[in-house]
Amino acid sequence: MWWNDKRIYISNFAGLANRLEALVLASLIEERFGHSIYLDWPEKGSLEVLGTRTGALMPWRRPWSTKIRDFGLAELEGMGRHSTIVVRSTYGPRELQQRQLAPTAARLRLSPSVKQAIVQSLESRRSRPAVGVHIRHGDFRLFGDDHFDVSRGRHPAVPIWWYSHVMELFVRRFPGVYFILGYTGEAGAIEPLRKKFDIVTLPATKTQRPLLPGHASSGDPVIDLFALACCTVLVASPTSSFSHWAANILGPEATCIIPPPVTSRSSPALSRIKLGKRVVLDWRDAAEKGAGATPVLSDEELPEPAPAATGWL
Repeated sequence: MWWNDKRIYISNFAGLANRLEALVLASLIEERFGHSIYLDWPEKGSLEVLGTRTGALMPWRRPWSTKIRDFGLAELEGMGRHSTIVVRSTYGPRELQQRQLAPTAARLRLSPSVKQAIVQSLESRRSRPAVGVHIRHGDFRLFGDDHFDVSRGRHPAVPIWWYSHVMELFVRRFPGVYFILGYTGEAGAIEPLRKKFDIVTLPATKTQRPLLPGHASSGDPVIDLFALACCTVLVASPTSSFSHWAANILGPEATCIIPPPVTSRSSPALSRIKLGKRVVLDWRDAAEKGAGATPVLSDEELPEPAPAATGWL
């Protein structure tokens, strides 16, 4: 009977990277209790997740379903009794979530069209050093023009002047460098960067309606995420799980450049961190508390970027 058919559903409840975090937790439940994972994601034509199926929660299963949000070990142990689970979580038991990151990332497969679009977009610069730049505006809010303070609100946006400052440092230190840019928000906001730097933005391989107005972008989240993950250096948006997945979970191991918790236009500062495959809470600790981050005090302390690595795709 259907109630013995154990299923996990993940809907389009958040941005792509947060749903990938939910997939990590769903994979943990799947491994422990034998549920099958069903995804109702708009990226299904661009991104395949091995071992999952496509499908939304049907009305007749809804009354017997349980919706889980962030949970701990005690809650996890009780999930085996539920036949239908709807995952809306990004944080779970820390050590178990940690162990599930790499196996979950290994389940992801790009469509041939996305893979081809990335390779072709970078082909003409394949021998030059590449730095990824992820700008998260839109649903991330700017709190003033001249200062960045991570404590000002939930998910504060980093001002364009900070990115411009960091990109200038890389151009001065590493001649021939170019930038692979992924962003959300108003396209006009990045025009000052286009005029100053050699920038590649990836073509959208499909038209996708954003979940929220703040997620609006002329880019495609799948192609942006995997293109940024080709870089060994990423100028990141702190607290953004999208930056975290691009730098720390997918592709070659990368060094991130992030602002310290507080900095200003008159005296812009930056830090570097090489986090590796750690849970997103560790990423937030680095952004909000500076945990594990090292101040970059001179051009010589900038990490040296390599050419974009596309072979892993």
